[in-house]
Amino acid sequence: MAVKAVVFDLYGTILTIESMAVHVDAAGVPDPPAFVADWRRKQLEYAFLSSLAQRYRDFDELTALALEHTCAERAVPLDVQQRSALVDAWRTMPAYGDVAPALRALAACGVPLAVLTNGTPISADAALEHAGVRALLADVLSVDAVQAYKPDPRVYALATERFGCAPNDVVFVSSNGWDAWGAARFGFRVAWCNRHRNAPETMQPLPETTLAGLHELEDFVVRSA
Repeated sequence: MAVKAVVFDLYGTILTIESMAVHVDAAGVPDPPAFVADWRRKQLEYAFLSSLAQRYRDFDELTALALEHTCAERAVPLDVQQRSALVDAWRTMPAYGDVAPALRALAACGVPLAVLTNGTPISADAALEHAGVRALLADVLSVDAVQAYKPDPRVYALATERFGCAPNDVVFVSSNGWDAWGAARFGFRVAWCNRHRNAPETMQPLPETTLAGLHELEDFVVRSA
């Protein structure tokens, strides 16, 4: 079975969310890694709630709202300008070191590559350009097109529509366990990139493979062809 496309999650899979701790630290926030982790959890919670309630707000808005909540929860007195600067910093995250080599190797095999993200088109494109990998991707697909967040099946369908193929013709790569589950449930061939050695999800279906990093992805894609 030929692989028609390899599609990647963006935040935490290509881009390093933990790098936000540098910006949080510069703003004078205590325990930056814990703050970033709380901010990320609330950001995703708001995305899930928006989808469940069918009251879509874009990811930039939710990121700002989640930051405001995290500041209140942790009693961190950031002003409007500081909060705005932190939200903007989501467009400047570096890519993981294994990303560019993996994308180049797959591109050399002639496999179309894309990103499928909860992020807005403008922010996702800007972040990928800043990380130096946008030119390696055929497309950046955003949930804005369907106004619902992953793991809504309509989001994953954006990839099959873009590449004109069935779900099992797509290899989907995510470091987020819940996203890997949603993609597998949709029918993608899922590679869970478990760089941080997190416990696997217990709900089935399970990802087809688990990677220690994207350096292992080319072999999986070649074997899947």
